[in-house]
Amino acid sequence: MAALIRDYDWAATSLGPMSSWPVPLKCAVDLALPSQAQIVMFCGPEFVAIYNDAYAPSIGTKHPAALGRPARENWAELWEDLEPMLRRVFENGETVTAKDRPFYIERPVPETVYFDISYSPIYDANGKVLAVFCIVNETTERVGYEVALRRSEERLRSMIEHTMVGVIQADLEGHLSFVNPGFCHIVGYTREELLTLTLKDITHPEDLPEDMAQVRNLGVEGKSFVIEKRYIRKDGTPIWVSNHVSAVKDRDGRVGEVVAVVVDITARRRALEAERHLAAIIASSEDAILGIDLNMMITDWNGGAEKVYGYTAGEVLGKSVAILIPEHRVDEERRIIDRIKAGERVDPHDTVRRHKSGREVQVSLSVSPIYDAYGRIVGASKNARDISVRIEAERTKNVLIAELNHRVKNVLATVTAIARQTFGKATDLELAGATFEARLQSLARAHDLLTHGDWQSASLERLVREAVAPYPASRFQIEGPEISAPPKLVVALSLILHELSTNAAKYGPLSTDTGKVSVVWSVVRAEEPKLLIDWIERGGPPVASPTRRGFGSQLIQGLLSAERGGQVEMIYAPSGFRCHLQASLSAE
Repeated sequence: MAALIRDYDWAATSLGPMSSWPVPLKCAVDLALPSQAQIVMFCGPEFVAIYNDAYAPSIGTKHPAALGRPARENWAELWEDLEPMLRRVFENGETVTAKDRPFYIERPVPETVYFDISYSPIYDANGKVLAVFCIVNETTERVGYEVALRRSEERLRSMIEHTMVGVIQADLEGHLSFVNPGFCHIVGYTREELLTLTLKDITHPEDLPEDMAQVRNLGVEGKSFVIEKRYIRKDGTPIWVSNHVSAVKDRDGRVGEVVAVVVDITARRRALEAERHLAAIIASSEDAILGIDLNMMITDWNGGAEKVYGYTAGEVLGKSVAILIPEHRVDEERRIIDRIKAGERVDPHDTVRRHKSGREVQVSLSVSPIYDAYGRIVGASKNARDISVRIEAERTKNVLIAELNHRVKNVLATVTAIARQTFGKATDLELAGATFEARLQSLARAHDLLTHGDWQSASLERLVREAVAPYPASRFQIEGPEISAPPKLVVALSLILHELSTNAAKYGPLSTDTGKVSVVWSVVRAEEPKLLIDWIERGGPPVASPTRRGFGSQLIQGLLSAERGGQVEMIYAPSGFRCHLQASLSAE
């Protein structure tokens, strides 16, 4: 700029040749040119511009044309703003200063710029103002930073004030210096109340030692930390929070305070606890509970599934659920997945799955969709209950009902036969009634014996002793091996032995004081075992063959002949009556 000023044709300006300039003006120019400060002088009534190298960049493309020209020409866009200040100095001798003074300028792009300014007068020897000496410092960039910072702080302050997240600042002893409304809402205190308390006052006693230890460590190392802890609300209820704590350092780098972002996680903790509780229930459930994705790959597997299907979690996770499905049920699984994709739930239904051993397992299966956090179906939850025991119980029940039906029919048929033979040709109904009742009691005793044997069989010896129990035991000789007789034979023999003992008491040895009866049995092993029973009477009245078969004889013949391989032989020997019985021991 010194060269430009030296070579400039000042004679053509209102200032005249440089040699004629007043000494104060020359001195001002000599002072401004080497200065690093931005200096411009507006000289004379036309405010002719003279400036140094430091100032030139601030006017952009106006340089160097602005040198030696009236200010109105090159500062036209801001002349209305600039001229009054220049005239205050030039006409009144005032000094004008301002900090971060905005100016609208075109250089060449129109923009608002900021300057620190100091405008002061340059006097001649007579005290007249020759020029305005302007020292300026462009602060546009700094002002921009400050504006941006201020706006950022305002946004941050607004966010802190309006967020539901708590924000606090405290010293290392927990004395609070700042709390936002979000923190007040979390702990239930007002801002004023909290500023009189410390974090120790509102922290759960069980969490305080760990919390303060972390804060002390932060004061030493300056490392941020995150802690989950409990505050005690003003109403006395605990509330779980996640504290993200950072250090606030002073100019010397020492940690003097901490700032914490506080998030209420009470709902999350409750949900987590509920999730853990549910997971424990699932893990301990006897039902098989497993998860699959939409590609039918197994993603979850509980202990119940291991018991039902035989696979451990390590053996099946990541594999296709098809390993559990019999080949004839594969289409059923595809239909289930199609329904799950449509958002349907598959209600419990009985089906078949395959055990690790290859055997089929009867299960009751229900299937529900699994949703992700966005409500999209990502898989299915399958709950299977082993119903093999139930199925077997139902089968057993049906067998028992059929067996009961069969037995009831047999009993009714037996009672009908007894009634027919007792009353068919009876002339004395009172006697027939007593006989019929005795025969039914014998039938009942046979049923009692079968009940003790779960209706599978009964001891033959016990059967014989029950049949002759109404008579002195000393009158009977009972011999034979231990034998379990099948149900139908037990009923028949009970009635036969009742008839034989009744006849022996009425007409045979039991009608005398000394007569006796022998009941002896044995088993013949052939293609199928046969039971042989001999009823032998001795010491009774003389025996003669009957002229006709009585009801008792007919009953004996009819009962045993109904059994497979059953035979009856009655011998009326003079020494005593004998009855030889033969029957199959087969349960059929």
